[in-house]
Amino acid sequence: MLDVRPIRVESLGEKLATELRRRIIVGDVASGTRLVEEELADSFQVSRGPVRDAIRILRSEGLVTGSGRSAVTRSLSEADIDELMALREAFELLAVERAIAVRREVLARDLRVALVDMDAALAARDSSAFTTADIRFHSAFFAAAGLTRLSVLWDQFRPTIEGLLHASGKRLADLAPSAREHHDLAALITAGKVAEVRAELHRHLQTTCSRLRSAIPSTPVQRENQP
Repeated sequence: MLDVRPIRVESLGEKLATELRRRIIVGDVASGTRLVEEELADSFQVSRGPVRDAIRILRSEGLVTGSGRSAVTRSLSEADIDELMALREAFELLAVERAIAVRREVLARDLRVALVDMDAALAARDSSAFTTADIRFHSAFFAAAGLTRLSVLWDQFRPTIEGLLHASGKRLADLAPSAREHHDLAALITAGKVAEVRAELHRHLQTTCSRLRSAIPSTPVQRENQP
């Protein structure tokens, strides 16, 4: 039998959350903007149900605060990015070490698949496709680790991290060096060199954190408590 995984269909609420997340991260929606269900439903030409779902998703990610009619947006600060990336590193280190210990061959296979997509994006000079492959590469750690609760945590933070990566955008000149880093990391993982993997992953994520911090727009004063 073919080794395939079920195709997950994104709900309308998730699609709305993706669009709103992007607008919040890049600063198109100012921090403290009140989210009114009726207005959003009219703007996106959908019912209020998917809008409520989108707001719930973004609230769980820390991009919306309050509840009901008092829901307002919250932009990401440099401190938020530092926190997200620190959590990401802790999660990824735990996942990759577990995956190396219990399913290294499966992980190596999944990393090769992601690297094929990454190399194709590099050849096409497509930074958006490159970022998608980048996230697929790192998500493979969690799939191979087989730790349910850790995967749930990653799924909660991954959309914001992916949104940040897409919003910051890799310069075309950065794609080749980043591809080499991922190939090197995959080689270390395949060889089971845990100490070297830890060091390389830390360096790689620190570089990513610095790029994200420099790319986010300045955050205005929060207006979360205003009507």
